[in-house]
Amino acid sequence: MAYKLNFQDENGILLVLISGEREKEELVNSAKEAWREIARMGSKKGHRKLLIVSSATGSYPVLDAFLINSCLDEYGVQRVWKIAFVNLDQASFPEVKFAEMIAINRGFDLAVFDSEESARRWLMGS
Repeated sequence: MAYKLNFQDENGILLVLISGEREKEELVNSAKEAWREIARMGSKKGHRKLLIVSSATGSYPVLDAFLINSCLDEYGVQRVWKIAFVNLDQASFPEVKFAEMIAINRGFDLAVFDSEESARRWLMGS
């Protein structure tokens, strides 16, 4: 997997730290694998709130964003989860925001942020 995932329990929230480089040839497969692992840990730990903080860098093409985020349920991501996704790589932020729209249109409670503070406020809002 091109991404490194670190999981932490934090007061009822599953905190997921993602790092690594998005590799063009493996982006879709690496992202799908990462979502599968996130879903596995979320289910295993019984969390309903996930805070994902990504410092991954590199290109995130719109077509890949669509392919990855149009079938999150196939990876085990639950629609009852509230997912705050922090994208720290400003160069890919517009494409990651596009992925947010795809997930929302598929019924997921997911929002993308550029800061962890904003993501935590949204996540704790309900």
